[in-house]
Amino acid sequence: MKQFTTPLLSLAMLAALAGCASTPASSTPAAPPAPKPVAQQYCPQVAVLAQTQNLTTFLPGRSDVGAQVTTARITGVAGSCLLKVKKNLLEVKFQAGFSASNGPANQGAPITLPYFVAITQGDTIVQENYYSIVLKFNGNASIAQATSKPLAVELPNTPDSAQTQILVGFEMTPEQLSYAAAHPATAP
Repeated sequence: MKQFTTPLLSLAMLAALAGCASTPASSTPAAPPAPKPVAQQYCPQVAVLAQTQNLTTFLPGRSDVGAQVTTARITGVAGSCLLKVKKNLLEVKFQAGFSASNGPANQGAPITLPYFVAITQGDTIVQENYYSIVLKFNGNASIAQATSKPLAVELPNTPDSAQTQILVGFEMTPEQLSYAAAHPATAP
């Protein structure tokens, strides 16, 4: 049979000492404040629009291999979604990556390619902005890469925003869209 006299004696001594303490009630440590509830974030999806991810350009009026200026690709998007609690707004910041080949008709000149950022809900385009990216071939490089300037979109932090998409794609003519669909590109 175990004896519990030592722990009980220690407890009795601690209780007696606690009774003798002259600590005012106001200096006893307060319980930590309850943690604030974390606000739900309804971040949208940011992605590359697959149909407009690849773009091949040619000299005007031609579509043969010798007239190819470039085949370019949007390599992806990356960023963050932050909640501005006081305004209950989401700030979505992102950048898009681009890669382009130096086609036979280009001869190493910098290439400026148009692209868009569309905010959609379902099949409806809510907003669309247009930009361009310059890709420079260093020396005799056959591939050029670039990253867009940082882009930012603010949305209300509501459940509708979780159903929103921010899509990035090349601005293309109907002929370029048809060519892209008929000739799936490999990444330059």
